[in-house]
Amino acid sequence: MAMVTVAAVGLPLNGVPAHAAAPRAVVAEAVREQVADGGSATFWVTVAGRADLSGARAREGKAAKGGYVRTTLIAAAERSQASLRGFLRERRAAFQPYWIANALRVTGDRRLVDDLARRTDVVKIEPDPEVPPIVPARPEAGKARAGADPEWNIQRIKADRVWNELGVRGEGVVVANIDTGVWFQHPALLPSYRGTFSTGRVNHNYNWFDASGQCPGNTPCDEEEHGTHVMGIEVGAQQVGVAPGARWIAARAGGLDEFVAAGQWMLAPTDLTGANPRPELAPDVINNSWRVRDAPPGFYGDVIAAWIAAGIFPVVAAGNDSLGGACETMHWPPSLAEAYTVANATAGNEINPTSSRGPASDGRTKPDISAPGSGIRSTQTDGEFAEQTGTSQAAPHVAGAVALLWSAAPALKGDIAATRRLLDDTAGPIPDLSCGGTAEFNNVAGHGMLDVYKAVQAAPRADVGGLRGVVRRAGTGRPLPDATVRLSGPRSVVLTTDATGTYRLDRAVPGTYTATASAFGHAENTTSLTVRRGKTLMSDLTVRPLAATTVTGVVHRADGLPAAGAVVTPVDAPVLARTDADGRYRLDLPLGRMELRTEPADRCALPLDTSATVAAGAPINITLPLRTDAYGHTCTATGSYRAGTVALPVSGRAGAAVQVALPFAMPLYGQPYTSVWVAADGVIGFSGKPEPDWGDQLPSTWWVETLPRFTPEVAVFPFHSRLDVDAQAGVFIAETADAFVVEWRNVRTLNRVGEGRGRISFSATLHRDGSIEFAYRVAEPDGWTAGRNAVVGLTDINGDAFAYSDHDLAVNDGLGVTLRP
Repeated sequence: MAMVTVAAVGLPLNGVPAHAAAPRAVVAEAVREQVADGGSATFWVTVAGRADLSGARAREGKAAKGGYVRTTLIAAAERSQASLRGFLRERRAAFQPYWIANALRVTGDRRLVDDLARRTDVVKIEPDPEVPPIVPARPEAGKARAGADPEWNIQRIKADRVWNELGVRGEGVVVANIDTGVWFQHPALLPSYRGTFSTGRVNHNYNWFDASGQCPGNTPCDEEEHGTHVMGIEVGAQQVGVAPGARWIAARAGGLDEFVAAGQWMLAPTDLTGANPRPELAPDVINNSWRVRDAPPGFYGDVIAAWIAAGIFPVVAAGNDSLGGACETMHWPPSLAEAYTVANATAGNEINPTSSRGPASDGRTKPDISAPGSGIRSTQTDGEFAEQTGTSQAAPHVAGAVALLWSAAPALKGDIAATRRLLDDTAGPIPDLSCGGTAEFNNVAGHGMLDVYKAVQAAPRADVGGLRGVVRRAGTGRPLPDATVRLSGPRSVVLTTDATGTYRLDRAVPGTYTATASAFGHAENTTSLTVRRGKTLMSDLTVRPLAATTVTGVVHRADGLPAAGAVVTPVDAPVLARTDADGRYRLDLPLGRMELRTEPADRCALPLDTSATVAAGAPINITLPLRTDAYGHTCTATGSYRAGTVALPVSGRAGAAVQVALPFAMPLYGQPYTSVWVAADGVIGFSGKPEPDWGDQLPSTWWVETLPRFTPEVAVFPFHSRLDVDAQAGVFIAETADAFVVEWRNVRTLNRVGEGRGRISFSATLHRDGSIEFAYRVAEPDGWTAGRNAVVGLTDINGDAFAYSDHDLAVNDGLGVTLRP
């Protein structure tokens, strides 16, 4: 289905329907073709009118600037789109309006396209292009663990010198990416995620936006591993990230409409429901490692222009389309004037042949700068590290560099033009004139290699002061971890206290700030603080506790069993309680309406959000839903490891399977089976011999519906993954009158490119009554033995599936699970 894009242009905001026969808007030929056969298409419609955002320059601070930009854009879109929205409603056409680009995504037929083209408030009707992410040009295997020294690319741009000699690591700056998502649990990313509390608990409100709607539970995910690798280069710890002291947030997007929605969200992040926008929580820098080949000229420029007006720096990857060094291969959005575009440099200080080159279609010299992008080691979604190559890897070096710059010189924060000049002027020239330009600024390398140390040295760092203190509970003086201090004044900053209740801003623009301290269960307190040049102001802040009570309750599973070890916590708050063996908990909470989130200790029950009223003496009992399938399978976190005694002729990496008889008729999904196929890759097939079925990924249980080319089968998956039953491993069986055991002993897990990882043993015990036990012994724990590339559960030939774990880190040494029909 096609899509049409509406980009804003400089026309009055007074478009009205036109009744003349002649079309007024430009309709792309591709749209005409899509609706020519009488069918419908989805397209973008550009509306006349552009909001004047120049007033943002007079606003001080992120909250004021971002709030002004957002409200101005929304008001302009409401005015310019009002008549068109009414027309589309009358025609009962499906549409989605956007305000950041003054555009609507519309679905309709040829008649609707013709009628839209006659309107004076419609400027363009254009198709939606394909939006693939900028995938690495050359993914490679690399060191799985962090090294003792900074990676070569970190040293090449001299970020390590900024850390060690200037004491700057990006503190006080928030970076973001719009990408395939981020696996936030990576040890090198979790501490710097803005949603991480000092207790280790996470809060995704205002820190994560899934425009695709595909991440389970609205929790950050990244099946493609692209965004995770990119974010590690921006802020990753363990010597891989440029600005490891900065904090990060992220948005997931794939289609053009999702990128626009993510662009809107970045101006004023919302909670997970999409409500309560807060412009003061917008990021300072946004990395965009994606591109579109055939996008409407100029589209998304309005999105980037809105970010710039709000003081947000836009970094964009140049793309991997040069076809061996070809010129004029710069697509959109890196070709946009507003984008700060980054080329991919090699360790030899040359531009990678795959890196897209200018000039842009309007003759503009692009890219703007170069950064290392070849063989870059960064974070992976298995908790480890690997090397990838592409401009996707080059761009986040610049995003991290801006974080270092703005942390070192807060007077620059939000000044996009001055920051671009600094980066341009301090880059080391790469004089490649093969596509035109000069030695200092050309269409292959831009201004040359990024030198963040030189840029920070050239920045206005002298006129700064500092601010430090502890947020305390009024009356007792107790320090409050995870409290928030919002500073507005010469610059806007949102700070969070650490585990000791301390907040700090080591480099602040001198002047008077309004400081608002807040903490869960306490009233906000606002005071005035004055920062002086060369001095650190020490100022403790106090907040008054609200009326509260001790809440007690019991957490049960839906089958009546107590949920031992479950965590009960208010949404957005760091406090939590853990249930005892009987499912009981105690938690101090402020009086009033409260959203509670309960997370079970095991995967046999599901998390639950509960809205409750906190009142003195009133218990809050919670019942967790069970993980199940349509047939009614449930599970408990119990199961015994059983060893096999008879070796099966099953070995190798894929395809090996042998059929064996069962000692009884085993019922599964209502059908009895007297024999099974045991496969090397952790599968017991009931309806036939399991076939090797992995491509780029192993098939997950949900693929039965989403990818019908995979034939459903009746099968048990104790640990369905890429496995190597080598000379040190084996598959064994044992049987009694009531149980049949299959044991995979000491098998080697393989990653997605077939490299050997950790070893794991696991057993599946099939019982006469239809229950199944899984149990695990992990000899070499890592992301692969934990299940990052595995499916644990059951499937039915009709497409039903019980997924205990689906490519999740859910397996550990000693785990036992019993599934029952």
